[in-house]
Amino acid sequence: MIYKKENLSGNLKIKLNLQSLIVIIIFLALLTVTWIKPGGEFENGKLLFIGLILILMTLFALELFRSKGKYEKVNDIFLLVGLVLVLWEVVSRFSIIDPNLLPSSEKVFSVYARDYELIITGVFSSLFLLLTGYLLAITAAIPLGLIMGWKMRLYNVAYPTAKALGPIPPTIYIPYAIALLPSFFVSSLFVIFIGAFWPILMGGVVGVFNIDYRLINSARTLGLSDRTIIWKVLLPGALPSIFQGALMGLIVSFITLMIAEIIGSRSGLGWYLQSQGQFANYGAVLAGMIVISLVVIAVTTVFDQVQNYALRWQRLN
Repeated sequence: MIYKKENLSGNLKIKLNLQSLIVIIIFLALLTVTWIKPGGEFENGKLLFIGLILILMTLFALELFRSKGKYEKVNDIFLLVGLVLVLWEVVSRFSIIDPNLLPSSEKVFSVYARDYELIITGVFSSLFLLLTGYLLAITAAIPLGLIMGWKMRLYNVAYPTAKALGPIPPTIYIPYAIALLPSFFVSSLFVIFIGAFWPILMGGVVGVFNIDYRLINSARTLGLSDRTIIWKVLLPGALPSIFQGALMGLIVSFITLMIAEIIGSRSGLGWYLQSQGQFANYGAVLAGMIVISLVVIAVTTVFDQVQNYALRWQRLN
């Protein structure tokens, strides 16, 4: 029996190593094919795509080193990325889809060499707008959600309102916000705020409901003030549910931001996609979509790190 377990462990390691080897072969093949292809007018794009492949290979090696023997997740993620790039290469190389709709990697990445200033400005503009509206929603929704979940009288009045207004898509408010508020920036802040507010609010309410009420009664018995109970008892106990609502609010806020920028902005990633799409510049549209994906990954990664730190006590239990 011991021999079989050891043999199974050895087979598992071989399987994982083979999968890592497949990932490496895929990236090397992409690197080789891209290197030997003529760049022509898109030579800058070709070099940037080669740089991307090299970065991915470096990240793959670093993640394998950091994984401490748990290769499955790292292998699966980079295998998926490699297969997507291979599929893109095959489809564009053999014109399976109209090259105007799905341009080659060199053409798409040449956009970054041409429009890098516009794209970088758009990233910072969108992030500033997103984070401002989102942080305002967090500041307002968390205290109100905790109080609503604790004070039943307030809950009985406010919850029906939340049920009625919460399901309304934030984009519905965009025409009214643009018409009534003094600037597009304020209008965008408002709809981003609305998109994030309701999920975070309900996360706070549900989180308080999930707290063992004996803890709250014990806090009252000790003579703690309402303010102390809210921040020392209710907030820590409701945090897991608040973070669930905050993640939903972050996703809704980002979608709302893109739509708002498409409709009325003169800067930002959404505006960039809209302006390029109007001239059927699908290479730039695809380049913008890639940037948006990277921004979403970066923002959600930061969110996950904050969540892991705030809920680190869960791993100790």
